[in-house]
Amino acid sequence: MMNQIFNLTFALVAALMGSPVAVRAYTSDFDKGYDQGQKKAMNIWNYQYGGKCTHISDFEYKVNDYIKSHYWWYSSDSSFTKSFDKGAQAGMKHVLQQYQTHCHDDYNNHDHGDNIDVGMCSGLGKDAASEIAQNYAAKYCPNSPSLTSLFHNQYKEECFEVGLDDCKGAINDEVYLYCGRYIDDYSVLKGLKFKCGYKVSGYIDDSLH
Repeated sequence: MMNQIFNLTFALVAALMGSPVAVRAYTSDFDKGYDQGQKKAMNIWNYQYGGKCTHISDFEYKVNDYIKSHYWWYSSDSSFTKSFDKGAQAGMKHVLQQYQTHCHDDYNNHDHGDNIDVGMCSGLGKDAASEIAQNYAAKYCPNSPSLTSLFHNQYKEECFEVGLDDCKGAINDEVYLYCGRYIDDYSVLKGLKFKCGYKVSGYIDDSLH
């Protein structure tokens, strides 16, 4: 409910800013870019991701990607373009940070079983089920000599895809837990997410030994 109220309030502000009644006189190119950057970020959040906190990591990636493709200025650009793009970047990042803070607070205000890592516990349960099934198959399915290698290959492939996506999606939230802030530098965040591949692969290999 609080999430809906937050989104509704933000949407109302955006509507008023874009209303013909509220004519805004920009004092600089930066302000104009800032305003448009905010509106664009809010549109992405509300219309592409439905304003749902479960998509906050996707929203962060989308904002950074949009900035790189639409509001990235170069030294050869005119002063107007530089000022406008800097404002647009700041406007989009401001909206991103507001929603990140909101979603983080919203998460902490809900009961999560005394901080139990539900995902990890679920994973342990599935691992236990897998081991039980393997033991059963080894005893009652003697006509499947390649069962173990087939299982390992399929497990590694499917588990890697799931683990890689989850790792990349959780990086910035984990950084927040340890640093108390999110990373807003796209290149730094991309570098950290790149490390997920070999980390996840290593964990999967360890789990199979």
